[in-house]
Amino acid sequence: MSLLDHFGQPAVRQQLDTILSGGRLPHAIMMYGEPGSGTLPGALSLANDILCTAPVNGKACRHCPSCNRASKNIHPDLHFLVPLAGAKSLTEQYLEPWREALAKNPWMDVFQWTQYAEVEGKQVDIHKEDIQHVTGDLSLQAFEGGSKVLVIWMAQFLAKEGNRLLKMIEEPPEQTYFILVTNQREQVLPTIRSRCMQLYFPPMEQEEILRLLVEEYKIDRNEAPLIARQSVHDMGRALAVAHNTMMNFKDEMAAWFRAIIARKGHDLAIWSNKMGSQEKEEQKQFALYAIAFVRNILWAIPGNAPAEYPVEGGEMIKYLHQHYQPDAWHPAIQGLQSAHEKISRNANTKLLWLALSISIKNQLAAYRLQHINS
Repeated sequence: MSLLDHFGQPAVRQQLDTILSGGRLPHAIMMYGEPGSGTLPGALSLANDILCTAPVNGKACRHCPSCNRASKNIHPDLHFLVPLAGAKSLTEQYLEPWREALAKNPWMDVFQWTQYAEVEGKQVDIHKEDIQHVTGDLSLQAFEGGSKVLVIWMAQFLAKEGNRLLKMIEEPPEQTYFILVTNQREQVLPTIRSRCMQLYFPPMEQEEILRLLVEEYKIDRNEAPLIARQSVHDMGRALAVAHNTMMNFKDEMAAWFRAIIARKGHDLAIWSNKMGSQEKEEQKQFALYAIAFVRNILWAIPGNAPAEYPVEGGEMIKYLHQHYQPDAWHPAIQGLQSAHEKISRNANTKLLWLALSISIKNQLAAYRLQHINS
């Protein structure tokens, strides 16, 4: 089964099929969900459906020339807007790395995209000039005489510039469709949100991630279960781990937990200040890494899973699960998930990491195993 037919979200795909077969596709749709939930693959799948010249019950045939071009993201009537560095940058100037990124990891996050675009560490946005350029293209007749599709990836980066799209979304040219993709729906302008049909992508099931790893990406069947377990319901993270492109935070994790276990407030403050000074995308990557790390502590507890440690730091994981009760780790995971969300909301991340560090320190003190204290 093609990735375009089944992108790890069978319930969402069924919703789309129902809409398409009924001929009720709105001209603007917003796909939103947590990172790695499949919103971008879902958008590409729908774009293929729209551009197909021989659809079956509204769904792409996957065989016609239009489908072949759309599946490779080279269809002339398939347009993109993506976050870029530099106010004068245009998405069409980055189509080569964009297509490469889509081919390798369509579940990628912004940080991973900046690596493909070679703009790591730079501020990215969807800029005015790029919007003006693509709206100009959409005002023209379709190259193939049919529909035109604009996929706006990470629509929260439109910010105030989104108003430049508003009029076209309200009064679109004939047979023109807008597919907005975001993992921060509330950060998208309310005026744009209100004009889009909302389609929610829930976190991906571990079984779906495992299936995609084995069937679509040909990951070894013996390695895939461990990768799926540490994915934190994020297919993009799973692929990054599988391809060894995930950032390695082993040293940062070790330093953090040493300070937490030692209960040294000064060391926690230094660590929090250092982490809070990193780029926001790097901090979010660390939060995801830490969630996987803590979940592995739970998996290492007898009865939960075999004693395998699918991320770096196996010895520390072993130590932590031997010295602290399981109940110590659930609040830590919740705190890390909350931190991951707040980092994108202009929070003071230095204080955020310090507060989380103190909270975990207090949890561990409360749930230290009794036989260790005796």
